[in-house]
Amino acid sequence: MPMPLKLPAIEDSVVTARYPFLPQANSAIKAHMEANGVNLEALIDTDWLESVRVRARVRLVESVVSKDIDATTSVDIHTPYGQMVECLSFLYAMVTVCASFDERLLGRWAEGEASRADHLWGTIEQPSSFQRLAETYLAGVRMGEDGNWEVSMIDFIEICPKISGSYWSLPNRPIHNGWVTLSPASGENSQQRLSRLLKERIRTQLIEECRSRMELMDEAFTGRMAEEVGRIVGLLQHQASSEVSFSSADEEDWPPCMREITTQLAQSVNINHVGRVFLASMSRVIGLTVDEAQAFFANAPDYSADTTRYQLNHVYEHEYTPAGCPKLQINACCPISRGEAKSNLCSREWMDHPLKYLRARQRAKHRDEQTVVTPSEE
Repeated sequence: MPMPLKLPAIEDSVVTARYPFLPQANSAIKAHMEANGVNLEALIDTDWLESVRVRARVRLVESVVSKDIDATTSVDIHTPYGQMVECLSFLYAMVTVCASFDERLLGRWAEGEASRADHLWGTIEQPSSFQRLAETYLAGVRMGEDGNWEVSMIDFIEICPKISGSYWSLPNRPIHNGWVTLSPASGENSQQRLSRLLKERIRTQLIEECRSRMELMDEAFTGRMAEEVGRIVGLLQHQASSEVSFSSADEEDWPPCMREITTQLAQSVNINHVGRVFLASMSRVIGLTVDEAQAFFANAPDYSADTTRYQLNHVYEHEYTPAGCPKLQINACCPISRGEAKSNLCSREWMDHPLKYLRARQRAKHRDEQTVVTPSEE
């Protein structure tokens, strides 16, 4: 289900400054630009807007480097100046991401902003204020008679596959007349559980908006942003190089599903429970150490070193067998079934398990090696 067609009115300037990613904040951002005679070109190099650019760089660096997004700000958003800095810094950060045309940076930035929202919205004290924000992204949300938040089943079904954990499986949630109850769990109350759900919708909305902006970027503008983009992309590349190192020889034989999952994790895309268990079990089968398998997950949005280590040890000790193709397809873990890639092997009728793909690749390589004739053998 798309975003609600009619958005709730949010006229509080403090709210739009604190949450500049809201669609309702667009008018506030435009108002700040008009009141101060600022356009996108001025944001790039006007001296008095340096504080805006500094704040934007902080937002970007946090998204690229930090796992713990700082939800606070150094400016007073209860003042007109603070509101301007927060709104325009968000815009400048978004423009920098768009001018990079880098999907990894886009994914990390959107994850960072959505994580900030998740943290802040989980602590809002007034239910009515929280509901107005939630109604921006959900077609149906209400407070149940038991004091727990409820969302429409259609919204839940669309969003929950992007979140790992048994809690987000529809059969595990109470349902009444088409409403899904978000009861407390995992040390979080009902509002924090709903904030976690909203995080996925916010992240998706930001990515879609950025991709639309990318299509409108011209060469002259992206050229002026080259220095700013180079700084943040360089940081991203440095961070990525220190997180995961692959063995190119082994990676050639990986099935498309395994390559897809590792690529998405490297781009800070959240992978569901089935995909994570599959990657862990495949890592065990192909002989990777627990440390090497853990490196795949280091960039996951909800990464915890201790939790990941514990779960990987459990998979390795109990010798989990990787899931087959039908299960991966049902759980949206197969790129071939989504038409995202083509593979001659995957199209074979007998190909129903990633391990068959792996063995077929290895046999083909062995045959190729046997046909190579060295000069001495001639």
